[in-house]
Amino acid sequence: MRNSLSDLNDVVMKRISLILWTVLLLFLNVPIMQGQTNSKQKLQGIWQMCFYVSSSPDVPGELKPSNSFKMLTSEGKFANMTVVPNRGAIIIGSGTYHVVSDGKYIEHVEKSLDLPQLNGTDNVLYFTLREEDDVLVLKYYVKKDKDGNDIDTWVYETWKRVVMPATFPKDLVR
Repeated sequence: MRNSLSDLNDVVMKRISLILWTVLLLFLNVPIMQGQTNSKQKLQGIWQMCFYVSSSPDVPGELKPSNSFKMLTSEGKFANMTVVPNRGAIIIGSGTYHVVSDGKYIEHVEKSLDLPQLNGTDNVLYFTLREEDDVLVLKYYVKKDKDGNDIDTWVYETWKRVVMPATFPKDLVR
């Protein structure tokens, strides 16, 4: 009888231990998933590619806008666009994306005109949000150029969030 009671006690303790570990793992996983959700929400929007311009080689300079844009939607789609002067805007790349972790997301490139070597691939992008989440710095690796030559290059891009101003700019001509 003592042996049977001891065996029953062991089984109960193992089950309680399993339940506690399961609950603990669930609670630990929630913040990880929340971080991914928060990162995705912070990435969503329209971003304008920018470049640092300076008159001195020792100073990074001022962030100046270009005519290229990136859209990251809440549905997990992305599109890269550029405005061609006197011709209008065109989409130069598109696909889907998902956040892997805080600081890393993957774009599945369905089609890219400027980086055709990425067509049909998953492109891993490392990101940092700065200036109250209004500046996005991306870093990604490109192994080959469009002709298949090894280039083994890390690409860094800086994007600024496109926002709606409080009032219509007086100097804007539509």
